[in-house]
Amino acid sequence: MRSQPAILVILVATRRLVMMVPEITQIQQSLDQLDKKTVELTHKVHEQYGQYLTLLGPAVSQKLIQASYHLCTQVNPASFLKLSLNQQQTLQQEVQRLGTKLQETLKAVTQPLTDVTHHESVDPEHLSHLLQDMEQAILDALRQISQQANECLQEYDIVNINSMDLLFDIARKAAEQGRPITSAPHLIKALMDDQNDSPEDSSEPVVAIFLQLSDLEFNDAEVMNERHQLRQLWQELKTLQEAFTKKQREKTVAEATAAWRASWFPAEVSE
Repeated sequence: MRSQPAILVILVATRRLVMMVPEITQIQQSLDQLDKKTVELTHKVHEQYGQYLTLLGPAVSQKLIQASYHLCTQVNPASFLKLSLNQQQTLQQEVQRLGTKLQETLKAVTQPLTDVTHHESVDPEHLSHLLQDMEQAILDALRQISQQANECLQEYDIVNINSMDLLFDIARKAAEQGRPITSAPHLIKALMDDQNDSPEDSSEPVVAIFLQLSDLEFNDAEVMNERHQLRQLWQELKTLQEAFTKKQREKTVAEATAAWRASWFPAEVSE
């Protein structure tokens, strides 16, 4: 049979546990509110990305055509003139189709976010990772369409690129070092030492299409405005993430404290 002091300790511990329940409940209510705000933000972000990509797609298509025009008329006009009228028209139409294909690809980027908008609960961390994946998907789409455009132009001898991977690797390293990558209109000019076996030929720079998101946004006021709106929503998400993490920590500490007090029982000291 437990002694009176032991029973008293249990009663005190139980009382403390009961007192902590409201605290845990309040923390959970705060987490529920943050979750609600995250769901609302998810819908805002979904709508904003839809508007952004709706404007970005046509802007990229236009720049793709301008870059192709520059290569055919300013960089390698002699090569373009060697083509028959039918070949010239076919080349132009293929470039236009690539622009249309890119617009469809960009629209599909939002599908994962669309799926999340149907959820009743959204974790801020999950939403953040989802948006990061979307941003990467946009960059990948631009690189892919740049590569396909260069391959198309190479078929008509407008450009000569032995290694597309090397070309884009040069662009990546230039970006990491903060050096300018493109020259208007969205063209990369780079020396590729291993392009040909001939030392004379290796000194000639390669000029090719390289669509850059930063250039597209900077030169298009509407697209830039939509990006600005997205940045504000990203900041809201960051604030929600920090608050959510803090409240989750508080809840864990409160639950651990309650569990400690609920399980506490004085050890019997043998005489």
